[in-house]
Amino acid sequence: MDRSANVRSVDALKQLRTALLVFEASARDALTMLVLEVRKAIDWLENDRTQYWPEQYRQASEAMVEARSELERRQLTYGSEEPPSCIEQKKALERAKRRVRLCEEKIKAVKRWIRAVRNELHEFEGQVARMNECLDTDLPRAAAYLERLAVALDKYLQTTAAPPPPPAASAQRAGDGGSPSPP
Repeated sequence: MDRSANVRSVDALKQLRTALLVFEASARDALTMLVLEVRKAIDWLENDRTQYWPEQYRQASEAMVEARSELERRQLTYGSEEPPSCIEQKKALERAKRRVRLCEEKIKAVKRWIRAVRNELHEFEGQVARMNECLDTDLPRAAAYLERLAVALDKYLQTTAAPPPPPAASAQRAGDGGSPSPP
């Protein structure tokens, strides 16, 4: 039974091992970048937006109070027989009320987003942990296996590349030395 290996390129195994190690380094860098980006988004929500929208709400509330006061002042002005036109003041008050409502909605939305992003972050961190485990254990194990395989194949190729001399040649060498060949 012929059980010889059909080895075509041990260098391909070595290149695969090298590519695997390069992938490991790239994957680690990519995971680090992803984690930093996610943390930056959470930081933006928790620090920037949680301060921005309450401040906008405060300013919008002040603008609404001011618009309401201006409308009341305008309505109290009776200098002629016709009631004063308060269209601009009413429009300004409506704009201020819409802005207050928008700020309230944004404050609630930021709270929802923070919860949602935290939940997604928790799931993401679990996936990152699995990927890190693969990078810490599986890839080094695979690289070591490829190294052992390449060494074993190199040894195999060395033994098959220089076959032992044929039996006739060894008998002829023994006859040339002048010693009698064993019966």
